[in-house]
Parts: sequence; structure tokens; C-alpha cells
Amino acid sequence: MFHFGGHWIEPGVEIAAAVRRVTGKPDLAIRRFPWFDVYLAAPFVPLMRELVEMRYLWQVPLRLDNTKLVALIGKEPHTPLDDAVAATLRSMGAPD
Repeated sequence: MFHFGGHWIEPGVEIAAAVRRVTGKPDLAIRRFPWFDVYLAAPFVPLMRELVEMRYLWQVPLRLDNTKLVALIGKEPHTPLDDAVAATLRSMGAPD
């Protein structure tokens, strides 16, 4: 089993900053995730129940150990964060 370490993003605003950069909208609002709303909806919406169950992943840093992969292939290849975010937004139909 090999783990890809990927980008280490903590506390998470780096993704929002990358979205701002690649969209050319530096004033794009960054808001907190609406956990209160999720808890309210959880008794009625299965997806919200699952989000509540997985909330610990937002509260505790989790990093995969890529030591075994790096030992096999050398330096782990990475797509620059802005390129990855731009490709993801395009795949979701966001305008250029």
C-alpha cells in the first residue's frame, strides 16, 4: 500500500486563496462552513448525518505518510495547486 502525500493544506484557506487567484477575483468571499445548518438538517437528510459523523476530519489534521512511495519512486510529483484548482473548476463547468 502506497500513500500519496499530496499538498499539505492547513488550515484550509489556501484552497480559497487559490480559487481567488485562478478566477481573478481577489475579493471573493471566504465563509465558514455552516456546521449549525448541517446539525439542524442531520435528522432529516442522510448526507448531513454523514457529514456530522466525518466532522472530526475538519478538526484534526490528517496527513498520509508517503515515505514508502518516495522510497520507491523518489520525489513525489505534484501538480501546482493553482493548476489543480483551475482544472477542477473547469471540469465543474466554471467559466474561465
